[in-house]
Amino acid sequence: MLDLKDKLNPSQLSAVSAIDGPVLVIAGAGSGKTRAIEYRVLNLVTKGVRPESILLLTFTRKAAHEMVSRASRHDPRCKHVDGGTFHSFAFKTLKRYSKALGLSNQFSILDESDSAEAIHRCASKLGFFEKDLKFPRKDTLQTILSMSLNKGRSISEILEKEYPHFVKFAPDIQKLKKEYASYKLAKSYLDYDDLLVYLKLLLEIDEMRKLVSSRYRYIMVDEYQDTNALQGDIAYLLAADHKNIMAVGDDAQSIYGFRGSSHKNIMEFPKKFKECMIIKLEENYRSTQTILDVANSVLENMNNKYSKCLVSTREDAGDRPKLNFFKNHYDEAEWIVDKVRQLQSEGLGLEHQAVLFRSAYVSISLQAELSKNGIPYQVFGGLKFYETAHVKDILSHLKIVMNIKDEISWHRVLAMIEGIGPKTADKLTETILGRTSLEDVLGKALNDKCVPARSAKGLARLKAFLKSAKSCDEADPGAVYDLALDYYLPVFKEKFDDWNIRINDLEALRQIASRYDAIEELLADFAIEPPERGVLRVEPKGNSDEKPLTLSTIHSAKGLEWDSVFIIGLIDGVLPSSFSLDNEEEIEEESRLFYVGITRAKNRLFLSLNHEGTRGGITQFNKVSRFVEMPNVQAGLEAKFALEKDGDDGIDLDESDGIEPFYDKESLLNAIINRGRPRF
Repeated sequence: MLDLKDKLNPSQLSAVSAIDGPVLVIAGAGSGKTRAIEYRVLNLVTKGVRPESILLLTFTRKAAHEMVSRASRHDPRCKHVDGGTFHSFAFKTLKRYSKALGLSNQFSILDESDSAEAIHRCASKLGFFEKDLKFPRKDTLQTILSMSLNKGRSISEILEKEYPHFVKFAPDIQKLKKEYASYKLAKSYLDYDDLLVYLKLLLEIDEMRKLVSSRYRYIMVDEYQDTNALQGDIAYLLAADHKNIMAVGDDAQSIYGFRGSSHKNIMEFPKKFKECMIIKLEENYRSTQTILDVANSVLENMNNKYSKCLVSTREDAGDRPKLNFFKNHYDEAEWIVDKVRQLQSEGLGLEHQAVLFRSAYVSISLQAELSKNGIPYQVFGGLKFYETAHVKDILSHLKIVMNIKDEISWHRVLAMIEGIGPKTADKLTETILGRTSLEDVLGKALNDKCVPARSAKGLARLKAFLKSAKSCDEADPGAVYDLALDYYLPVFKEKFDDWNIRINDLEALRQIASRYDAIEELLADFAIEPPERGVLRVEPKGNSDEKPLTLSTIHSAKGLEWDSVFIIGLIDGVLPSSFSLDNEEEIEEESRLFYVGITRAKNRLFLSLNHEGTRGGITQFNKVSRFVEMPNVQAGLEAKFALEKDGDDGIDLDESDGIEPFYDKESLLNAIINRGRPRF
């Protein structure tokens, strides 16, 4: 038996000690929720619960790994707990029980750009781009279809709310939705959203739900406030039979509505699970009480919430947060640079400071001022590692090794060969898709007669690579990757002028691949949860050894913390965003965003805005953010008019044997297209 009284506060202990039945843990910012989850996993295992029967769902694989690893340090049995993201769990479950849905378990997962390309192909086939040049672009179409699925709303509802200028295309986009679903079924494709859609369909089958829920007797969901409608449905279905579910989250940190997350999920959890126990974690281990006083004032002014009051565990009350007013954004930037340098001279490194903002454009003047003063900084954003053309190129080669029906990857690979243009690539791809095996493709579909003479050498190289890759040990992804890289390098050096810089990414990908047991798992992870390399780092000359200052949107800063935090651009129309001003729910989410920014600071918090702005070339006066003017918020701030400067495990695929499909392709397609609103 564990004695946890000296390791946990009373609220944490209540959460850890709760075993059976539904539990909702409202975990305030910095309240030690990770510690509570860690010890609850340990407590369950210690009390005799089989670790394999515990499912921990999070929003990043890293978070799940950290919680399970920490519990495993106390008891090695905890490493057998099944943890991961909703999407990785869906992938694993669909691989195991794919036959129940009438699917092959050899499906490929489309990443975001491949999905957009597939949608474009379907829209082109339907003639939508020919009939009107103003038909939505492929990226917009992908967003519309994705939002419809994740929010559980019709195409018309999404268009009316998000894209009113495209409402007239609602019938066409509905047709596109069905065409895209048919296309994916025919090609054995699943996109990112399909993983959740198919998992929900699987769990709605009584027999399959009972099978899965008997495997996982205890469900834990972290960051529950960030779940979307589909994820909320899945969480309910997983626990519908045994009711042993703990949801952990903070309603006041629900800030991803634009991605489809539903604040309603955490607010309505007690309605879905009757007799739900609600536990609040309000002791804060991060910030001074003066910072928390401002955060609590923001909380008080929220409408749709769980009431709570954050109390610091620290003895020092700390300095009152500062509110600074500046004439313009240049003065604001100069003051921040001076203050950053001042803190640095007092012994606080740049890596312990951060500047946060609602939108990236707000930081442009500051970036210029930092560069001018030789201060290294990193901006969270920019092109992600997996979105770069060279990384997508080499992954496409790996995809066709695993799935000869991968039309999009074939087209990309073939178009890289000298002399093969889009039309030839289309014809070759069509021929390839009519074959049943890679051997058949190599022997008949890919022959010299199909391509111009100058393409013969490149085609021969491709065939040699595919033959070698197919005969390579599938349990050695590093070896398969090396074959792909050897083939791709000549193309790569010809295609990119800066190949000497990009080569580092391909080497990094080689190291990643070598850690996997199968290429299939590598490709799935890149589609489901790709590596985060989307950080732009700027290092002025002479400062290469100095760790950078962080500049970040508040959305990207969630989950992080710094000693000193600057929140800039506290202007109505910036925070809150001008796009939210006509919608109460969106204003409320913007308020939660402000709360998240405040609670990133440990010891010092500086808020600022400037008076002069421009719109359409006309100078105007900015209005102070309504959040700063809310009752009790200003009382907690020291205001100053500073107009002058003053310084996973392997996947077992055998469990679907003997399971008869519950859906044929037609009924499965209808279930996807016509799925109704969530039902409980």
